[in-house]
Amino acid sequence: MTTNFSQKLKLRGFPDHLTVQGIGGSNSVSRRRVNARILPRSGDISSYNEDMSFYILPELTATLSVQRVSVGQWKPPSSIVLADPQFCEPEQIDIIIGAEYFYDFLTEGRSKISEEGPTLQNTVFGWIVSGRILDQPVSPTQAVSFSCTLADIQDQLARFWELESCKSSSIQSVEESTCETIFDETTTRDSSGRFIVSLPKKEFVMQQLEANPELKTQYHQFIREYEQLGHMKQVDSEDPDFPIFFLPHHAVLKPDSTTTKLRVVFDASCKTSTGVSLNDVLMVGPVVQDDLLVIQLRFRLHRIAVVADMEKMYRMILVYPSDQRLQCILWRDTPNEPIPTY
Repeated sequence: MTTNFSQKLKLRGFPDHLTVQGIGGSNSVSRRRVNARILPRSGDISSYNEDMSFYILPELTATLSVQRVSVGQWKPPSSIVLADPQFCEPEQIDIIIGAEYFYDFLTEGRSKISEEGPTLQNTVFGWIVSGRILDQPVSPTQAVSFSCTLADIQDQLARFWELESCKSSSIQSVEESTCETIFDETTTRDSSGRFIVSLPKKEFVMQQLEANPELKTQYHQFIREYEQLGHMKQVDSEDPDFPIFFLPHHAVLKPDSTTTKLRVVFDASCKTSTGVSLNDVLMVGPVVQDDLLVIQLRFRLHRIAVVADMEKMYRMILVYPSDQRLQCILWRDTPNEPIPTY
């Protein structure tokens, strides 16, 4: 359907995509679709009606016919109700109905007024005229017919199902497969539904943190909140039966922030005197989240999108007690106090 005709009918458009290939391999791309009900111009002709979808293009064909057709001696009988009484006048083509509907339009009745004249065919819309016209002046340019094929439809369908399908199995490395196996075997939930994860056992040497005096007050508030919420506790670091790793921690300041001006970073990538860090010996595992493009496309499916922030999300995941010693920190409120382990 042409853009002008859809606007004239005030049809609501929907985003869509279709590549149309026509005569000579010319391509056009439609990015919008409308729905319309097709009826005969008079209820006396037939009771046919059908809801159809039309892809929108700026132009379908040249004006048909190119010039006025002289009906001459083969003028249709007055008893025949024509689908288009003005078929002999050049007119703009507003819609093209696909071949999937064409044979549904045909009804009983076909006639030739003369041996060499056009054929009259009865349809649900009335009689249509088709065929050769004798003694008609030849125009330098003629629009004889229009046909199109849907190009790239297989590729479009394949891409659609790739986006809509569930995540397919990926080819994982040995480390990724091992990491996933460990996760399945060691990760559980407690009675409240919180996840409990276990870390691989590794022995590390201690590395202490020298506190920054300028951040002491804000740091105190952060550390105390950690302890008050039960997210950390003081432990005995002298037990030789378990490996222990100390996480260096430092502050990141953002004075212009209206919410969090100070953020404490626990640096598991800091290497010890052995030349390795905690992160170096932890398995990373495969990527499990969807691609950003897929997430963005989901926002087009519904009218409303809800975005939420889960406060202290990673603290909601518990660690097995035997593995908690791999996440130790050193902290004291004043330089005169002993240095306890948390």
